[in-house]
Order: sequence, then C-alpha cells, then structure tokens
Amino acid sequence: MVNESVDGANRVNKIVKDLKSFSHINDEEYVIANLNDGLDSTINIVWNELKYKVTLKKEYNDIPLTKCNPGQLNQVFMNLLVNSSHAIKERGEIIIKTWEKENNIYISICDTGCGIAEKNLNRLFEPFFTTKDVGEGTGLGLSIAFDIIKKHKGEINVNSEIGKGTKFIIKIPVIN
Repeated sequence: MVNESVDGANRVNKIVKDLKSFSHINDEEYVIANLNDGLDSTINIVWNELKYKVTLKKEYNDIPLTKCNPGQLNQVFMNLLVNSSHAIKERGEIIIKTWEKENNIYISICDTGCGIAEKNLNRLFEPFFTTKDVGEGTGLGLSIAFDIIKKHKGEINVNSEIGKGTKFIIKIPVIN
C-alpha cells in the first residue's frame, strides 16, 4: 500500500510539473527545447482522455534540440492527440514518431480512427471548420495548430482515409 501511495504521489508530482510547463502557452519566449520531452509532457496531461480506448505507441528517435516556444508546440500536440482520441470510437491506436532529416525535426501523429473525408481535408485548418457533431467542437484546434506551426517556420500536413485513420506530419526547422 505504501508503494502504491508513493507511486501515486510521484504521478501527481509529474502532472503538476507538466501543467506548470504547459501553462506557459502564451509566453512569446523561444527557448532551446527537446520536442520528445514536450510530447511526453503533453501525453501525461491528456492521458485520461486516451487511456481507456487508445493503445499508444511512441517511436521517438534522437532529435536535436531546437529553439522554439515549447508551450505553443505542446498545444499543437495536445490538439492532435485529443482529436485522434475523438476519432477512435471504441478501441484504437495512436502512433507518435519523431525523427530528424535535413536539419528539420519531424513529428507524426497517426491514429486508427474513423478518418476524414477527402472533401474536408483542404478545409481542416480553416477557423471554425469542424467535422465533429454540433456542440462537440469549436473548429479552432487545428486552425490554432496551423498558426503555431507557421510561427515556427514549419509545416503541418495531413493524410487520411475513411475507415482507416488519419496521419498528421509536422515539420519544424532545427534552430540553434
């Protein structure tokens, strides 16, 4: 029982630290950060949203540190992970991969959810556009994510197939 209490206290401590890190979303300050750490922090924050229906696979590679606004990028990761969770109706999988290529960091977030109709793919990043039912989404998450990635001189792309799932790929330049 003592071990379980210690484990619980350690988890609460980690969540509080992650929330403190996450709460600096509006800071304009760019710092040197590890995006793998940001993904882990974000996963910890949204874990309750994921754990009951998602098998999460992390395939992180060694990536360089980069100058960025980690809180803003964590917001992007959160929006994509929560959207992936919502796209999975009963049980599914989310795979997060990171890698470095040609002085860019890539992050892919892929789910086995319901997928997005091809006719909607070119509108996903428009403010207030949503594929969710009325009252379930504001249509701002992906628009905000797009703006944050652009501020970082990066790119965000999406591939999706109905009934198979969706894959977002983020490209962030390495800045020392």
